[in-house]
Amino acid sequence: MRKNNEFNIFKSQKNNPRILKVTQLIKKTLSEVFLTIDFTNSTGENIILFINKVSLSKDARIATVFITNFSNKNYISEDQFKTIIENNLSRIKKEFTSRIELRYTPKLKFRFDAETERMFNLDKALNNLK
Repeated sequence: MRKNNEFNIFKSQKNNPRILKVTQLIKKTLSEVFLTIDFTNSTGENIILFINKVSLSKDARIATVFITNFSNKNYISEDQFKTIIENNLSRIKKEFTSRIELRYTPKLKFRFDAETERMFNLDKALNNLK
């Protein structure tokens, strides 16, 4: 039986080269899909969404996609993000499955990247200090 050690928290996982390649392929394909779809918020303004990171499960069946928005004028909250993705989810999945070249198409889960929101708030606070 293994002894529970506190240093296991800091142990990094070895990345499988195949998983890294599939992750990059998913990121590239989704970015192409996002360029073809016009995302609009509740006021009708166009929003550009960026794929910050893609996290893939070990068996490459589930892909978690972290999305951000860097626009200062059209900044969206997490609630607006959820409605935009829900409204366009069927189109995103349809385009993604038609463009991806894998034996098994991974299930997509979209998450709003909260780190970018924190950076945006910090940038606002620093601009206010000037």
